[in-house]
Amino acid sequence: MEALAREVTDLQQRFNCLLEEGDPEQSLEMLVQLTRAVKKLRSYVLDSSIVVSDDPAVKKLLSSIDLGEDVDDPARLGQELLYSWFNPAEYAASLIEAKVLITPFHVPAELREFIEEARQCYALGQHAAVQSLSRTVLEAAVNDVGVRTGKLPREAVERDMFREYPPKKRIFSVGGDLAGQIYDHYTNLCRVVHGLSTSAKDGSLGSLTKTISFVQLLYERNKEEIRKRGTSG
Repeated sequence: MEALAREVTDLQQRFNCLLEEGDPEQSLEMLVQLTRAVKKLRSYVLDSSIVVSDDPAVKKLLSSIDLGEDVDDPARLGQELLYSWFNPAEYAASLIEAKVLITPFHVPAELREFIEEARQCYALGQHAAVQSLSRTVLEAAVNDVGVRTGKLPREAVERDMFREYPPKKRIFSVGGDLAGQIYDHYTNLCRVVHGLSTSAKDGSLGSLTKTISFVQLLYERNKEEIRKRGTSG
């Protein structure tokens, strides 16, 4: 991509020189070449998240390029980009693989959204996102169970921000004999969240499946206490 960016920069300079020289025929020919090169560069940039270059001219060009300019058919372009890394059949198959949560009563809307997004991310092949969201799902469930059983004060969730109630203390307050396993799983997911690895020990599907299984068990094992306190939604 860097070589293509340099080519675009060179074509721009040559085009400007021809304009200054007043050569319309050569200018038009150069403009055609420049337009083709810019379109090709845009397609590369659209499909990339990181470009490695320390060339000031290249960095200036890539920072200023309008990715949406001259896109004749955004729907077609979007379809090409989208289907370049997944297809509908794979999406459906992956969504079927992703475990659903079964609980004895309603869970917070936020937890539902986190799980739905994690399953969608898995179906779309966004594996690091799946694992990061798996930790979020686990934390949200631990917090919810802790507050609804009275084992955690609501202030610990809403304002404490882990000072007096760090993750381990929260997990062990609601996890019972599963607390050690849940905490090990949590710390493994932290490696992805904190940028130490792109994959946890169990991978994306394994992480999501294990997370949802733990969440399901947390609600199941604490359901009587939650119902007794009248916080079952």
